[in-house]
Amino acid sequence: MEGAKYDALIIGAGHNGMVLGCYLAKAGLKVCVMERRLEAGGGLSTEEITIPGFAHNLHSYFHDTINIMPAYQDLELEKFNARYYFPPVQAGLILPDGRALCIYNDLDKTCESIARFSAKDAKKWREIVENYSEFCSTVIIPALYSPPSPPSEQIVIMEGSPEGMEWLRLMRMSPREVVDEWFENDHVKALVLHHLPFPRGILPDYAGIGTVVPLVVSQVEHSQMALGGSHMTAHALWRALLRYGGETTSLTHVEKILIEDGKTVGVRTAEGKNYLAPIVVSTVDVKQTFLKMVGEENLEPGFVDKVKGFRLDEFSVFCVHLALREAPKFKTARGAGNDDINRSFRLNIGFDTPDDYTELVSEIRLGKLPEKLAFTASVPTWFDPSQAPEGYHTMFLWQLAPYRIKGAKWEDVNDEYAERCIAKLRQYAPNITKDNIMGVGTQTPVDISNRIINMAEGGVFMGRMNFAQMEHFRPLAELAQYRTPIKGLYMAGACMHPGGGIIAGPGVIAADVILDDLQRPKWWENK
Repeated sequence: MEGAKYDALIIGAGHNGMVLGCYLAKAGLKVCVMERRLEAGGGLSTEEITIPGFAHNLHSYFHDTINIMPAYQDLELEKFNARYYFPPVQAGLILPDGRALCIYNDLDKTCESIARFSAKDAKKWREIVENYSEFCSTVIIPALYSPPSPPSEQIVIMEGSPEGMEWLRLMRMSPREVVDEWFENDHVKALVLHHLPFPRGILPDYAGIGTVVPLVVSQVEHSQMALGGSHMTAHALWRALLRYGGETTSLTHVEKILIEDGKTVGVRTAEGKNYLAPIVVSTVDVKQTFLKMVGEENLEPGFVDKVKGFRLDEFSVFCVHLALREAPKFKTARGAGNDDINRSFRLNIGFDTPDDYTELVSEIRLGKLPEKLAFTASVPTWFDPSQAPEGYHTMFLWQLAPYRIKGAKWEDVNDEYAERCIAKLRQYAPNITKDNIMGVGTQTPVDISNRIINMAEGGVFMGRMNFAQMEHFRPLAELAQYRTPIKGLYMAGACMHPGGGIIAGPGVIAADVILDDLQRPKWWENK
């Protein structure tokens, strides 16, 4: 068979594919990372979709794990121009009466803000941080960068300490149940729950994922933003890949994974061009990988049925991007700390209580265009003025939404729904007038799916992040160790443990597994 020859081919140049490519190339393998789109990075995307000069982060923005991500240090991404900023006001909830509740990167300030709503909750918050920060850092975070252990092994490890036993209890609860147990104030509960859909893909009523609450409260993961836009991290990975000897292709759509005698031998593109390698790694979603690129004829029927049963994300997002003459000015009540909402990184607008999530999620599950308007929002130019012309600003609103709307199409409701979202924002920030808004860009769930086909049905997490599809069962028990039934074919995308978000866990773990199978040294272990 003719074709360019490599040691490893990686399908998909999202951040996991690029991280994996860097690790393998630095280990001495001849690597090619293949990308269907023109630009590498996947969700690390920043584009001028409103007015030239205004940079909008179209997908990934809240990078919660840069401070714990091994790849950031291992690949020395700052040498390749990746830069991050850690906003002092991490998150804020603005209420209709102008009161604001904020989470800071300073525990004392956070507790002061919470105490204005509940002294009891402020005390509980500090207690959680003291009880869980070290446990999360030493036990939970390393698990994000290791192949998932079988459930029985996890239980044995957790049973060895009081914190572990409590963790096992929380694993039997939903996030909503945990916040209801730990806190009394609905606004405190709502701001914790606000961290779940993005960037974790979790809804408050998902059973068995209550452990995400101490992760949020302990702030082991710090929410940060890429200076210059999220695409700057993608560019840093691209530069690193080239520096370490790897290659990349663009506008290269892999149509088929080539298999001979049960082993992968390479891939064929839509143009009919062959690329050959004994190792192929797919970072695209599990259904596309096996049902389209591998083909059912190369798989056991029982395995095919399990792949078809893999559940996609339960929600998507309707995005509104604004180019502004001036930044929003939220109308705040008098009193200490309320005005800090005007420099909060993650803005909670409209999710005042846990019941607001219940109302919105119910509409999404019924396939309705949500009447409940509530956003995750941010003003990137508060923290990085380079993302707009001098003196101007950008802002975005993320509204949870269904992929399919009963009785309507997104293309027909797009403009009107964007206006409704902006009108809701204006209730909190009256200066967001028509004169202030210079440009509006939107992304519907259908736009997301069409643009990045990995995000099937507009699901940005490449598979539901519920308990049945996490850890040892993500995406299937047969694939949890990153190997597949086809020898030489591996998985390394967000459909794998530990899931979506800019965490690079799948890329790092896949590198570890592949080099183990090749019996080659891991250069990062000798640093």
